[in-house]
Amino acid sequence: MSRMLNLVDALLSKGNSLQALGREHEALHILTTLSGFHELPGEAAEMTQAVLGEMHLERGRYRKARRHLTAALQHRPDCAHYHYLMAQAVWADGDGDGERAAEHYRRSLELDPEQPACLADYGSLAVEMGQTEDGLRSLYQAVEMAPRSAELLQKLVSGLCLDGRTDEARSALIAARFRQPRDARFRKLWEDFQFEELRQSQEAKRRESIHQAADCEGPVLLPFRRPEPEATTVTGRSRLRKDRPTRTPPPHLPRPNRLSDHRRAQ
Repeated sequence: MSRMLNLVDALLSKGNSLQALGREHEALHILTTLSGFHELPGEAAEMTQAVLGEMHLERGRYRKARRHLTAALQHRPDCAHYHYLMAQAVWADGDGDGERAAEHYRRSLELDPEQPACLADYGSLAVEMGQTEDGLRSLYQAVEMAPRSAELLQKLVSGLCLDGRTDEARSALIAARFRQPRDARFRKLWEDFQFEELRQSQEAKRRESIHQAADCEGPVLLPFRRPEPEATTVTGRSRLRKDRPTRTPPPHLPRPNRLSDHRRAQ
């Protein structure tokens, strides 16, 4: 039994080390092999399933991620981090189940309210689902918890713009730039916001001009353009016409030097 535990600990440690080094393919192979062992100790089985679920989530394999995270939650259903990962795996999978993802987000926040990233993700999901007030409140809380996170501020700005609160988004960006005047990330967010505002303004003007042109009644008068006269040059009483230049004819092919009949007869 002790040899089995040592082998499990060694494989689990090696898998985690390979994952930390970025060698995920090797880590997946080792941890998948380890998950197939029968009668793994509870802690080792939980850790194996959790790491596999997180790795598959990062690689976009959401169905496999949910399967491993479900196994991890069976070992420890009160783990806030597992619920957070499960919510991401549910919502990121194409037409994900928003209600199910929201349940896992809320459960994760019940177990650990001090999660700015989870708050922001839940807030973004709530805004997309039409639960605007709850979603924006969570996004504001996330930014207050982590005021130096440009990623969380971007999610707040996106949520405000999605709800049509452009002025609030501008105020949030200005306040963030005031707090972090030398941070290039917040400056870029501000510049992107200004660029998007300008683009939308120009698009609105273009659509307005198209509608105004379509609403005009009566025939459309096209501008009259006189035909250009032929290019001629008058010299005295004669009219000299200047034609366009033409291509130079190709040279004649050389003819064979034929001898007269009386010379060929000799």
